[in-house]
Amino acid sequence: MLKLETPSLEQALVGELAETGDWIVANLETAISWPVTYQKHEYAGRTFFIIPLTTDRCPAVALKREGDSTANCRSALLQFLSAVSWSQSAGVIVRSFDNDSRPRPRLRGGDFGLSITADLNLNYLPEPTDARQALGLALMREGRGLNHPAYAFLSFFRVLEVAFPQGKEQQQWVADNIERISNHDGLRAFAKLSEAGIEDVGAHLYHSGRMAIAHARFDPVINPDDASDYDRIAGELPIVCGLAELAIEEILGIKTRSTIYREHRYELAGFRQRIDANLVAAIIAGTPIESCVIDLPCIDVEIRRRNPYAPLKAMVPVDVSINAGTLDVEFRSADGSIALHFGLDFVEERLRFAWGTGIGSADDGTSASAENGAELIRFIRDYIGNGELHVYDSESRQLLGRVDAFIPENYMADHERLEAQIAYWESEAARRRDAGG
Repeated sequence: MLKLETPSLEQALVGELAETGDWIVANLETAISWPVTYQKHEYAGRTFFIIPLTTDRCPAVALKREGDSTANCRSALLQFLSAVSWSQSAGVIVRSFDNDSRPRPRLRGGDFGLSITADLNLNYLPEPTDARQALGLALMREGRGLNHPAYAFLSFFRVLEVAFPQGKEQQQWVADNIERISNHDGLRAFAKLSEAGIEDVGAHLYHSGRMAIAHARFDPVINPDDASDYDRIAGELPIVCGLAELAIEEILGIKTRSTIYREHRYELAGFRQRIDANLVAAIIAGTPIESCVIDLPCIDVEIRRRNPYAPLKAMVPVDVSINAGTLDVEFRSADGSIALHFGLDFVEERLRFAWGTGIGSADDGTSASAENGAELIRFIRDYIGNGELHVYDSESRQLLGRVDAFIPENYMADHERLEAQIAYWESEAARRRDAGG
């Protein structure tokens, strides 16, 4: 099992983070499990760096100013964080900004509420196309990050106001959709309101929640010193959070991560960009295809959070065939000794890989062949151990397709046997090298 350790600042600022420059750093408070190694992400035309959580520093993100104004860079960081927050379904609050020649986060007070992870899965980061979408994500990030229920309530309610500028339209939508919210806490809170005899929940949330929090000259008023007011708002908070999330997805048009997972279009997204849409439509329809040209790149096949596999780099496409809505593709290693088969199932939007039969190799008696054998067994071990398969364009490193973590059915992985096979091929490679093979 991978053991995670929090690095020191010196250990964290490596690679491009070790470069001097005009850095803008956002120091964060967040419930997101923060990575212990740095990550680099291209988003909205800028390069962002996720700075690891260190032994004594805040979680942080950074970018180089590159001649742009400080205000624009800070806004870009906030917008990136709103996308990250939406992707991770958790809040992010910026404690402060810094500008320095090195991306050094500020010291933090302690470890309370912090957790770590190997890396953040940011394959899905929504990019708003208009101001309403951007504002909705920003308010959602703020609401999820605030630890004050009344202010969080207001942020979530403001999302509804972005989606529905007209109050009557908003209340009707709430009435029609409140039972469709996906969070269980919100549904339980809604059930309690119904049991209490509140029929128009939309009007109740507006008058006894949004208005009572925002104003002190009307009745009812939320009194910060009244524990019953605090408890009521905290109890109803999951309802407006769920409504805000639903409004962002269905009214503002930004899909949640659960929807992205359910549709799983990411499995073939990069491949679809490389294959003519008319050809894909013909494959799905089962239309006979006499001849076609398919622009498939060389690929790197990897498992997320695992070291790359040398023989699975720069694999060359050598053969394609079409079968029942699926484009079957064979790739071979640069030396031709390893074959790997994928099925691009455009009907079900699935990247098909049969680990038991979809990969094979030939042993020509050389040490290189034995080394390949050890690497292939390591790949199989990592994949069947809940590995997430990633396929990249070797040249551009564009993610062509990915498959969610493998969950075996009617199969119990024998890791001891696989480790023994890896050890065998490694010793065989050493023996062959010593023999000059």
